[in-house]
Amino acid sequence: MLKKKRSMKMANIKKLRTGFTGELGEAGGASAKAKRAASYVKDEATAVARIAHDHRSATSTALLVFGAAAFLAGYLIGSAANPPPHRSHYW
Repeated sequence: MLKKKRSMKMANIKKLRTGFTGELGEAGGASAKAKRAASYVKDEATAVARIAHDHRSATSTALLVFGAAAFLAGYLIGSAANPPPHRSHYW
């Protein structure tokens, strides 16, 4: 039993000492996944920007239609949220 613990301890020390360059290696943890996701998002954003640059009139038309639809939706939601004013006549 004691021999087994000692060999496990030695294996852990060897893992820590080998290849240490001052930075921790990324073996596939959350940090590595976040970097891959950020790289993917950056690549996709670059592709969208390139397409938008190549097709300027289509991009501006799409943004204009989207803006008009958003304005209309906001107006309809805002007017439906406020009930008509209660008019009372005082004589």
